[in-house]
Amino acid sequence: MKRTLLLNIFSVLLMAGTAIAADSAGVKDALKPYVERLEMPGYVSVLIDGDREEWVADGWRDVAKKAPMAKDSLFRICSQTKGIVGAAAAKLVVEGKISLDDPVSKYLPEFAKLERTVETNGVKVLVPVKNVLTLRDCLSHTGGFPFETKVSSALGWTGAPLRVAAAAGAATPLLFEPGTSWKYSNAGLDVAGAVIEQATGEKIENHLKRVFFDPLGMKDTTFRPTAEQLRRLVAMYYIETNKVCRSMPKYRPLREPYDSPDRWPSCGAGLFSTPQDLLEFYRMLAFGGVSRDGRRIMPAKAITDILAVKQTPPGVKTAYSLGMFVEGEWFGHDGALKTAALLNPKRHAVWLWMMQCEYPRHCHRWHQYKVWRPAVNRFFEQSTGKGSNGETP
Repeated sequence: MKRTLLLNIFSVLLMAGTAIAADSAGVKDALKPYVERLEMPGYVSVLIDGDREEWVADGWRDVAKKAPMAKDSLFRICSQTKGIVGAAAAKLVVEGKISLDDPVSKYLPEFAKLERTVETNGVKVLVPVKNVLTLRDCLSHTGGFPFETKVSSALGWTGAPLRVAAAAGAATPLLFEPGTSWKYSNAGLDVAGAVIEQATGEKIENHLKRVFFDPLGMKDTTFRPTAEQLRRLVAMYYIETNKVCRSMPKYRPLREPYDSPDRWPSCGAGLFSTPQDLLEFYRMLAFGGVSRDGRRIMPAKAITDILAVKQTPPGVKTAYSLGMFVEGEWFGHDGALKTAALLNPKRHAVWLWMMQCEYPRHCHRWHQYKVWRPAVNRFFEQSTGKGSNGETP
């Protein structure tokens, strides 16, 4: 999973300033020609700045079935799962139930003795790891794990129980000493999820449901969708500039069938959700941990002091908190199939973008950067959101 889409979003928001009134139909108008020519199958875009909230759901959820995109269309959100797991960890930290500096071995004994790969005179050898692997390392991609273990590579991201996936991380040689460098890794998030399970005594799917999904009314956010939910699943497509989109039948890392009883939670990339569900989660974070109806979902300090703050060490340039990238006052994450979100608690602002596609590297920025960017800029320039005088990335 590369940072391309999220970095493009940060570039978009770089231009955003104080705002007064806006019509987000600008987003729909800007992208409408691409949808009509089927260069782009369908998408959902949601913009929030303070008390202004603008939705666009346009195009097709499934082109062949002529099923329109909707607020309750079901998406594979892939790596946006990381931010939700990170938020759960931040909540537990502020509640005093875990510490980011806890050794992983406190909860998972197999991590007491780890090895890493070093190369000497062209020969790779294993040496004992000197630094203590912490929960912070796992959640901020500084643990030294590769992107995935051999278990997840062979079985898919959701092909093994979480505890087994975590144990595979302990058996995998690290690439560097924990806390000394940065490497994007699904494996580290699975280890963090297993720690949460041990610390709470709950399966990760039950814990997330209890602390976030049920209180926020996120009824369609799940690791294992039902048959009814799958009827609303968004089809996947390959898209290229100036070409009609092509159907993409499968995405190999996500094990099918999606409702199979042997499909397991992946804390790195396993959740399904809808635009209306995800918006409630990101809006809650942007509004200091309070739900739309005024209920406290998580402590404000878990957001302002942890999630919105760079957790990677001073010597590591990549600014990452717990499962989310950080850029100035903004933080968020994207998913492999082109879903993404950013939020700003000081400004009470959220941007949510949802598609289900892959496209070649040479045209990865065609709609976000060239077409969508000016419309989003106009929204944030004209809106009257709270905290609009704050810094934007």
